[in-house]
Amino acid sequence: MPYWIHSAPDDLDDLGDGLRECARAERCSDARLETVNGKTVRRGASTPRAYCDSCRSIIERAIRELPTYWGRVHATLGQRGQSAGPKVSISKSAPIPLSLAADELLRDMASVMVSWWERVAAVARLKAPDTEASQRLVSYDTVRAACSVLAAHVDALLALEPQPMMRSLSLRAAADLPAGTTGLVHRSAEYADVLFDLDGAGAGLEVLQLHYRCRRQVGETDVPARHLPTPCQAPCGYKQLFEALNGDGEFDGARCRQCGTAYTAQEYRDLVATTGDMIRRAGVRRRSLAVPGYLDDTEARRA
Repeated sequence: MPYWIHSAPDDLDDLGDGLRECARAERCSDARLETVNGKTVRRGASTPRAYCDSCRSIIERAIRELPTYWGRVHATLGQRGQSAGPKVSISKSAPIPLSLAADELLRDMASVMVSWWERVAAVARLKAPDTEASQRLVSYDTVRAACSVLAAHVDALLALEPQPMMRSLSLRAAADLPAGTTGLVHRSAEYADVLFDLDGAGAGLEVLQLHYRCRRQVGETDVPARHLPTPCQAPCGYKQLFEALNGDGEFDGARCRQCGTAYTAQEYRDLVATTGDMIRRAGVRRRSLAVPGYLDDTEARRA
């Protein structure tokens, strides 16, 4: 069961006798193996709660480690990173002094963890945080305070019932949400505030993803393949070519995730040149500026 930070695990399998599949599904640390149509697949462990005991321990450890990772991510704010991939021509603009990925992650950590702190405080009869002030003050102390409460009340956190919670996500991610999803689009700021029904299972998955994003930001995981802004030359015409890296992590070509067509580094450069010539002959502008609507929030909350 694939999961991302803004989805809710509503389809946990009911195994009967009060048991269900661990919310981490195939990523469960105590997964069971089943044979389906002749293929071996991983299933989450059977548990009476949202998570099996093994995954619960992993979530608790992740919560306790997040404040330390906050500090490490904050140290990368001034590191914008250099890519070894192909250079893409873009319009000239003033350089951005901070890492947008690090800035967004720090804001998400404060917003997400404080929102769960507020919900746990309500059910555990604890002093509720000043949510608005805490989320506005993106700081180590805010994240540490939230994680301290949540780590001490992990079972209360993972047992929460579904309740609408606000999450911010990019317009690209918002475009993939089901029709009828409630939220507010801030087109000029290029993000949307969306309401999701999240419960304790969703809390655990959000914690784990924040933990993973922190590890990726500080270089503890493999660098994900970048999306390349050139459509596939094959008949699929898919616009999601992704870079391929060699064993040394250097650019080694591209691959289409729709039809599987692979390009060597030189073939991709030739494709970029050909596509650029076609765009210039057609007189198509590669970039355009969005005109804010009258209901748009024109003050960005992202750096």
